[in-house]
Formats: sequence, structure tokens, C-alpha cells
Amino acid sequence: MKIGLWGTTTQPPEGMTPTQSYHAQLDEMVLADQLGFDHYWMFEHHVSPNSPMPSPNLMIAAAARLTRRIRFGTFMNILPYHHPVRLAGEMAMLDVLTDGRVDFGIGRGIKPLEFRAFGQDPKDSREVFQEGLDTIVRIWSDEPMDFQGRYFTIRKDTPLAPPLVQRPHPPIYASAQSAESLRWAAERDYPFGQIDATVEESENDLRVYREVQRECGIPQRKRMYVTREAFVCEDEREAAELREQVKTFLVNHWQVFGRYTQFTQAGEMPDSYDAFRKRAPRLYAMSYEEILEEGLALIGTPDTIHAQVVELAERLDLSMLVLHMRFGAMNYDFAAKSMRLFAEAVIPRLVRAGLLTAEETRTSGSLPA
Repeated sequence: MKIGLWGTTTQPPEGMTPTQSYHAQLDEMVLADQLGFDHYWMFEHHVSPNSPMPSPNLMIAAAARLTRRIRFGTFMNILPYHHPVRLAGEMAMLDVLTDGRVDFGIGRGIKPLEFRAFGQDPKDSREVFQEGLDTIVRIWSDEPMDFQGRYFTIRKDTPLAPPLVQRPHPPIYASAQSAESLRWAAERDYPFGQIDATVEESENDLRVYREVQRECGIPQRKRMYVTREAFVCEDEREAAELREQVKTFLVNHWQVFGRYTQFTQAGEMPDSYDAFRKRAPRLYAMSYEEILEEGLALIGTPDTIHAQVVELAERLDLSMLVLHMRFGAMNYDFAAKSMRLFAEAVIPRLVRAGLLTAEETRTSGSLPA
């Protein structure tokens, strides 16, 4: 199993300018590299004051020369917002800049405000997404291509420039939570992610994914990764002292599901988003205590966190656990202490338990191709 960090938060820390916030996040990426985390994932959101990250690719480029070993990933590049030629070229450039340490996480978008900003209809997102990805993979090959699709027309007469470091291309990760998306990812043997899904929901989706792979004759390997909010306290005393502060950050972050619930109630999310349309109201209705009971947030001492990670890894046969360690309006210093505790007090125990390999092996690459 790999341990990743998801570098997203629902709002910048209070009192920070955008410049300060971006620079602090770069410092966080450097710290994650030094502490031995395997991956650092960046999200993409547009026209969103609460989530100002229109280009995860720019952040990865900025972090490339500041880091030594950690892998970077887009979680996600939203394919309907990008022309395939441009995005394929940007990812090739990142592959070179990071010396082969970049992963291509993809999604089709979910926020109605963003689709409106790009003048797109979310009802078309699945078709645009699939045509876009198929085209990007073809662009990454060294062969010329002449493509006329429903959404894109492309003619490539020369090899890709710059050429990729990773062959045949950077690893592809997909977000898949509907039956259709699960089948699509399973048929292509793509690792698939679950964002704040309960263990039971993830278990059901894993069964669907593996059944499709059995039908296709695909050898089964660890392919699921899940996200969890996480905060590590030194001991029970500190956990009691920080409980209300951490609770405020988490409840603030959880409002994101309230916004998606409002989109659903307003009829702004089409039928193709039915899985998330049903999930968002259930998540939003949860109390803080229910969020913890369901294991959607891992908050407590190293002993508590270790036990929760072991249970998740074993029940879901995880390929990667992606931790969201700075959530809500949490400041960077507060999150950094938690990151250090996880690295120093939890990761070594996971290595001893056989869930993680030693660092020199664990960080040598991404998931099996």
C-alpha cells in the first residue's frame, strides 16, 4: 500500500494572501517529500474562491525542483475543461520536469458553476471525458495521428515533444463511484478512487470492479484508493484539548457536501451524476460523531490512527490511502505537526505490520502498471 496526501482545502487559511497560501503549500509539498509520504495529489477547481486551484499542473511544476523522491498526481485534471493536445503536452512536460514522478489522475467534473463558466453541458461530460482520454493516450504515442471525433478534431504529424520519461505513459488514475464508471475503469485496469465514501460503499464498489475484471480475464491486483480526512494528536490529553478545534475544521470542510446537496435540490446535477447525487445528501446529514464512527475521518492518537488504517487497508485491499490532512480553514503549521506525527509514529508501525514496504522500496514508483 502507498500513503498519499491530498493537497486540497475548502478555503485558504484565514489571514493569508493567495501568494502566501500557494508558497505555504509548496513548503507542505517539500515537507511531505522529506517525511516519506509516497504521493502528493493536487485537485483542480475553477471560479471558486473557496478552492482557488485552476491549475494543479502549475503547482506540480513549481514543486518539481524543490523535491527529491515524492510522486505528484493530479486529482484530478478535469478532462472536459481541457483540449487533449494541450493537456497531453502539459503532462509530458511535467513528466520531464519531475523526471518521471508524475501520475495522471482524471475526472469528468462535477460542479455546475464550473460547467457554466466553460460554456459546457454536464450531460455531455462522460462522452467528452472518454473521447478526451482516448485521444490523450494516442497523442502520447510517437506515431502521427489524424482524428475526427464528436468533440475533438486533431492532426498530429510529428512525434510528441517533449518525449515522455515514463513509458508507455504516466500512470492513469480514475475517480469511479457509479456502476458505469466502475465498469469503464475496470475494463481498462485503471486504479480507481473513492472520495469520502463509507467502507460499506467502497466494499460494494470493489466487488463490482473485480467482477468486471473477472469477466474480462484481467489479473486482479490492488487497484482501489480512498480519501480520508486525518489529524494525529500526540496523546489522549492533546486529543481532548484539540477536539473542538479539529471538529470546527472538519465541520467547516464537510460543508462541501452541503453545496452539492443544494445543486442536487436545484436540479443542476443530471442523471449521469446519480451516484454522487445520492451520496452527497447522506454525507451532509452526518453529525461529527457519525463521521468518526463511519471511519470517514481518522482523528486521534497514533494508536487510534494506526488501528483505523489497518482496518481500512485490510477490508478494502487498498493500493493507496490518500490523506486529507489540512482541511477546512486549518492553517499550515497546525497540519504540519499532524503530518510529522503520522510520518514518525504511524508509518513505521504500518511498515512493521507488513502493510507498507520500507521507504526505499515504497517510494520507488507508483502502482503496478
